[in-house]
Amino acid sequence: MKESKRWTSVQLEFIVKLNTCPPFGENEEKLLMSYLSHDERRQMILETAVKIAFSEGLSAMTVRRIAQEAQSAIGQIHRHFSSASELKAEAFLLSVTQALALLNDDGKTEKVTCYQMLNWCLFTAHFDDTRHYSQLWKEAEVMSYHDEIMMNAFRAATKMWHNSLVTILEKGISSGEFSCNRSVDSAAWDFISFSHGLDGIYNLKVDGFGESEYIRHAESFLENYIKIK
Repeated sequence: MKESKRWTSVQLEFIVKLNTCPPFGENEEKLLMSYLSHDERRQMILETAVKIAFSEGLSAMTVRRIAQEAQSAIGQIHRHFSSASELKAEAFLLSVTQALALLNDDGKTEKVTCYQMLNWCLFTAHFDDTRHYSQLWKEAEVMSYHDEIMMNAFRAATKMWHNSLVTILEKGISSGEFSCNRSVDSAAWDFISFSHGLDGIYNLKVDGFGESEYIRHAESFLENYIKIK
């Protein structure tokens, strides 16, 4: 997916003013959409969709709701996306891309170990600030069972997740931080499989399986693969 273009100072000032105004009428909406380029209009709609999906879930991400939040006409959304499925799939993929980029940026900023980054990348359900990503991922998975467009997006997102894990593992091994008793490619797939299952059990809120059990099983699983030096 293309990265969003950098706003010019004039455009930023214009958008800020628009965000403080009452909902658009037809003339104001035409003014905004004529001011922005095609890619910027599309990205603006997509970012709005991601915001709704993250806070309320993919099911809340209707075309009407996005148009309302983006202060855009429904027709504008249909011009940029062929269907609601395409919009949901792209919004999900963008949210995953942003989450993985944020993980990498936070890792650099906070100078955490690769082992810590593995935990961040795998086990999120018990952290309040990342629980939304876990729930969004589960919702996309369910949708993918009966929506081919979402299936393709979910497949691509899983591959992105796998690639990120491989990168973290390779960095940890090359830096001498730890060793791994399997190939990084195989280990990354095992990690994803275990993470899916563990998050699923935790979200069921089964008696006797709470946050402490979640953390204990996550740590035990990683210790079976990773040996800290």
